Amino acid sequence: MKHLLTLIFLIQFGLNVFSQHTTISIGERYNIESSVLNETRSYTIYLPPSYVNENDSKYPVLYLLDGDYNFHHVTGIVEQLSSISKKIPEMIVVGISDSGHENYINNMTLNDTVSNPNGRFKKFLKFINTELKPTIKKQFKTANFELISGHSLGGYFVINALLDSPKSFNAYIAISPSLWQIDYKTKDKLNAFFDNNSNLNRHLYLSLGDEEGMGVLGFVDQYDILTFADKYYKNEPLGINFVFKHYPEENHNSVGLISVNNALKHFFKSYDINSDELSKLKTFKEYKNRIKAYSKLMGDDFKIPTHHLEYLTTKFHENEVEFLVLEKEVKAKYSSSISDFNNALGNIYIKNSKTVKAIKLLESNCSSYPNEPKYLSNLAKAYFKNNNKEKAIKTFEKAINLAKKQSARQWYLNQLKADYLKALKNDKI
Repeated sequence: MKHLLTLIFLIQFGLNVFSQHTTISIGERYNIESSVLNETRSYTIYLPPSYVNENDSKYPVLYLLDGDYNFHHVTGIVEQLSSISKKIPEMIVVGISDSGHENYINNMTLNDTVSNPNGRFKKFLKFINTELKPTIKKQFKTANFELISGHSLGGYFVINALLDSPKSFNAYIAISPSLWQIDYKTKDKLNAFFDNNSNLNRHLYLSLGDEEGMGVLGFVDQYDILTFADKYYKNEPLGINFVFKHYPEENHNSVGLISVNNALKHFFKSYDINSDELSKLKTFKEYKNRIKAYSKLMGDDFKIPTHHLEYLTTKFHENEVEFLVLEKEVKAKYSSSISDFNNALGNIYIKNSKTVKAIKLLESNCSSYPNEPKYLSNLAKAYFKNNNKEKAIKTFEKAINLAKKQSARQWYLNQLKADYLKALKNDKI
């Protein structure tokens, strides 16, 4: 009876860990004083689930025009494609807020005496490049790979940013851009753009819904003509990975959802290696060749994707030679992946009932990274399998409290809770 009451108390205590009221948030808003624009600007930040990890990971940054309007659906797409589907890397999203409809129009458009004498596109691009981006780099763990996305007038801004300052971003997403502005003259800027640039190594995804009069098709035709001329006459490739997609089943507003989804998958297709592909790789060298394009895309910020590393660690663990190659290369060349490698190896030890080795490795990992719930959870499982229930419960509680403090995703908290309750009831984890 005494043991039963103790168990009931522990379970009730465990449930109390989850009984508090919480607020679900997908971003935080910040202000910046702009001397370029002579006003206070706001922006909203989305951080991916793994951002709180203590390793040296750096994240691509997606700058989102009309950020208040587009923030919810774009961050949803980013999280679904990255953290859940593993088709693109996790990234930071910066939603650039408006300051009223009239100001938004002026910020997105060129200064033109006929079309819009108040247009301040160049000033707004300067604000992004010289004030906002340095602030984001200082505040967050950013990689050098930067993207910008805009829809309608925002898409018009994106096209002009590429034409006027192509090295501002690595990738550009222009969704149904308003290329009818200034009497469809944007396409006329392409001649000088091709003449003045080569080997840019930039990416452009241009889309159009079921609409007419946007000026997009004329722009695409002119681009294709100049690309043909470069290839067969000048032999100086522009270096733009250009994709145009027409979505006749979507209207001007709905085309944004599918455009962002497909653009991100296209830009990061070299990242997307499914388990079938991974299973066919016989050596770590083969893996490096397969991931080479993504490694080149990210440059010095490249990190072996965690789900790839977990798969490779498990796969090569039975092959002593290849496992030693993997371990040596991770420690020598991919320092930001060492903690994930140790965690994956510790998990293998747990599954193979090598609990003493697992505990030694995972304790060391958690000592180096004490605020990582994922690592603590694995250590708790090792304690539990080694029949040290008290340590397992305390470690689970620490992992849960840290995850809550770090605003971990609810599905992850649910899994931690399930494992914790199993430990309390002495069930198999």
